[in-house]
Amino acid sequence: MKIIPQLFYIRLIYSLTFFRNLIGIKISNNSSFDNYLEERQIYSKEITEQIDKNGCSETFTLKKEFKDKLVNEIFSNKDVEYKKINNNEIDKKILIKNDNEDLSSYFKRLEVNKISRVTSFIDLKNNCTIKSLLLSKPVISLAKNYLNTDTFSISAAFFASTPGEISREEKYANAQYFHWDNDFSKFFKLYIYLTDVDDNSGPHIFIPKTHKNKLFSTSLARLYDDDLIYNSYKNKIKFNGKSGSIFFADGYGLHKGETPTKNSRLIINAHFGRGKIFYSNKDILYNTSN
Repeated sequence: MKIIPQLFYIRLIYSLTFFRNLIGIKISNNSSFDNYLEERQIYSKEITEQIDKNGCSETFTLKKEFKDKLVNEIFSNKDVEYKKINNNEIDKKILIKNDNEDLSSYFKRLEVNKISRVTSFIDLKNNCTIKSLLLSKPVISLAKNYLNTDTFSISAAFFASTPGEISREEKYANAQYFHWDNDFSKFFKLYIYLTDVDDNSGPHIFIPKTHKNKLFSTSLARLYDDDLIYNSYKNKIKFNGKSGSIFFADGYGLHKGETPTKNSRLIINAHFGRGKIFYSNKDILYNTSN
C-alpha cells in the first residue's frame, strides 16, 4: 500500500476511537528491563498494561552509563534541523555541539542565537546505542504486546529545546500545544530525558485515558489551548524527572511538551507504529517473526 493512501485511510478511520480500540493488546511476550534500568524489576507485560489502562506508563530511570552513551552519541550526527524565534538565517555551525563542549555551553549558544529547538532523526539503519535499546528484548516484547502485531515501524529523533518567548506557529511546530497524533492505526512513543526536567524545563504533559476516550470537544486532530483541556479533563500527568528518566505513552492520547521557561531540555523521542510508515529514511521496519 502506498504511504499517502495509507495515511489518508488511517486518519479517516482510526481517528475514531471505536475502530482504534478494536485492536486491543495481546500479551504474548514478557521480558525484564533489568539490563537497562536502575530500579526494581519491571517487565514488558506490566508496562503494556499501564499504557493500555492510562495511556502512559510510570517513569523509570536508565542506568547512568547507558544514558551517558546516549548523550555522547546523538551529537555525532551533524545533519540537524532547527526552529528559530525570528526568520533570520543562521550559520548551521552554531547548531552543532562541539566534541569537547559541555551541554550548558551548547544550550547557551542556542539561546543567544534565539534558537528554540534543534532536532535530528537518529539513523537506526546503523548500529548505535539507542538502537540497542529500541531493539532489546523487553522493548520489542512491549511493542508486540501493545501494538498486537509482529510488524512495526521504528523511528527515533533527539530534540534540544531552549527557553524563550516564541510564536504560536513555532509552538505548534515544537508540539507545545495540546494535541493528539494519528499517523498509525496504533502506536506508542518512548521518551528519554537526557537533562533534568522540572516545571521550568518544558515537561511532557499527558491527559490520562484519552487514548481510549475523548470528549467531543477535543475529538478533532487539531491544537487545543490549555484552558479548554484543563476545564474539560480532571486529571493530568506531568512527567518531571532527572536526566535518564524514561516513560512510554500512546500518542493518540492528548499530550504536549510545555515550552521551557528557564532551563533547556534534551530528549530522545522514539515511535513504534503498526505497519510500514516512515518519518525519515533513517527509520526501520521490524518483524518479530524473522
